[in-house]
This record gives sequence, C-alpha cells and structure tokens, in this order.
Amino acid sequence: MKADNVAALVITYFPDAGLPDRIDALLAQFDRLAVVDNGSGEEAIAALKRYDQRVIVQRNATNLGIAAALNQGLRTLAAEGFEWVVTFDQDSAIRPGFLLSILETLNSEPDLSQVALIGANRVDPGSPVPHRWLRPRRGFPFFERVTCEEASKGVTLVITSGTLTSIAAFEALGGFREELFIDLVDNEYCLRARERGYRILISCDAQLIHKVGDKTTSTAMGVSVSATHHGPLRKYYLFRNSIPVIRRHGRSQPHWLVYHVLSLGEVILGILLWENDKAQKLKACALGVIDGLMGKNGPSSRSWNQTSPVSADR
Repeated sequence: MKADNVAALVITYFPDAGLPDRIDALLAQFDRLAVVDNGSGEEAIAALKRYDQRVIVQRNATNLGIAAALNQGLRTLAAEGFEWVVTFDQDSAIRPGFLLSILETLNSEPDLSQVALIGANRVDPGSPVPHRWLRPRRGFPFFERVTCEEASKGVTLVITSGTLTSIAAFEALGGFREELFIDLVDNEYCLRARERGYRILISCDAQLIHKVGDKTTSTAMGVSVSATHHGPLRKYYLFRNSIPVIRRHGRSQPHWLVYHVLSLGEVILGILLWENDKAQKLKACALGVIDGLMGKNGPSSRSWNQTSPVSADR
C-alpha cells in the first residue's frame, strides 16, 4: 500500500482556531482529505473555505454524532476508490513521518484482509505517563495494559483519532453504530471487529498528539486515579452507552468487561475526589445508567449546564 492510496478524514464540531494548522500538517502527508462537520455553522468552519480541491467538506445542518459523521466520511472516500482511511478528531495533530510509519506497519502484515484497524502511538501532552493498550490475559483480572513495544501482536481497543481504517472491514462490519452518538463508538466497533476475527494493531512510530479532555492523575491512598473533567453530558453518554455495549459484547469479551467496569468506577472516584460539579456529574452518570437500561439512544434529550459544545474528545 502506497501513501497516495490512503486518505484522511477529520470530524469537526465547533473547532478551535488551530484547526487550519492541523489540516495543513495533514495535507503535508496526505493527498486527499475529507472534513465532515456536525452543524458548526458558517463562522466556525469559515477557515476551511481556503483549501483547494484536495479537501472535500461535507456539512451537516445539526450535530448527528461522531458515528454518523465517520460513516458519512468513510463512505464518501470509499466511493472515490480509497481502500484505507486515517480518521482524526479535530484537535488531534500528527508528527512528521506519521503516514509512512503507519503504512510500514500495514505493509509488514502478511494478510491485509485480516486487519481492521491500525492505531497510532498516542502522546498526551498533559500526561508524563506513556499510553498503554488493552489486551486479554489468562487469569484474573483477565486483562493487561501493555506498552507499544509489547503490543505488536494486537490489542483490543484503539480510538478513532489517528487510526488507519480498512474500508473493506468497515463495509463488512456495517460501519459505526450511530445510535451511540458519541461515547464508546470506537470501543464498540473494535469489539465487533474482534468478534469477526479481525486484528487491531498499533504503529509505534506513527505518533499522534492527542489530549484526553482535561485529564489529571492524582494519588488517593496509594492508588493513581485519573479524572477527565468532562462535563455532565459526556458523563451521561459514557454511562448510558455502556449498557448496550456491555450487553452486546461483555460475554464474548470478558477481559474488556472487567476493564470497562473498573474504568467506570474510576470515573466515579475521580468525580468524588477531584472534579467540580460533583452532584451534577453523579446525577448524569445515574441517569445514563437508567436511560441505558430503558434502551434510550441517539442524541440526549436531557440537558445540563454546558459551558461549551460537546466535543468528541476521548
């Protein structure tokens, strides 16, 4: 696979002023880039009008959610003949050599038809701790978090940002679940891919600068606890969407189930120990569980005091 056979896809929702610089960096490595905007309005995406025909912009009148936008962009690029697409969040940035590194990982695989996704090596400027990836292990707690160098045989999860996506696998799997709207869209897709026998890989030399909310890590009673400081609405989506994803995949992916339940516990603990608006956020978590059990999906009809638009930041 060559670089000119791979396109990039960026999903936007009220992007910040740094988006053009990040797009310029992408265009230095990709010959084709698609942007799908989820109802940001004229002013928010005015900067995109200066790009030439290498960039295609699709605009939705309202926020259809990250899953629907990903499906739109991937299908557009598939119709143009691309077989592989790297998807990005609007606030993620790549380092030089990103595309060549991720293609080197792809081309080293003997059977490309079995590869669904290749994730990038995530670098969080706000965290001194290198990212670790989830994979199953024998014995309790049935999962482990490994470094990039240890993840050569494959992992369980990658985020959509900075991930090389196989169009063939995308079409076989039926795309991303649009009813989830935002949170766990990437988790669910990865779990579904694994159940169908696809591999999910990591390219260690393809570095993605990606900040997770306003994440902080502190120690409580000798245990490190992370807090993302996402608003109540994001907490709601996380807990609501956990219910259907657990129902669909928890039995076949027990290591992910244990990991995810522990992660939800860490979210609660982070709220209690470190975050502001504790009552609102705990209420959002509880209402998310209730609505998830009741089968509610799509955009939430509930509202909280949001100080900024809901983004797709992980």
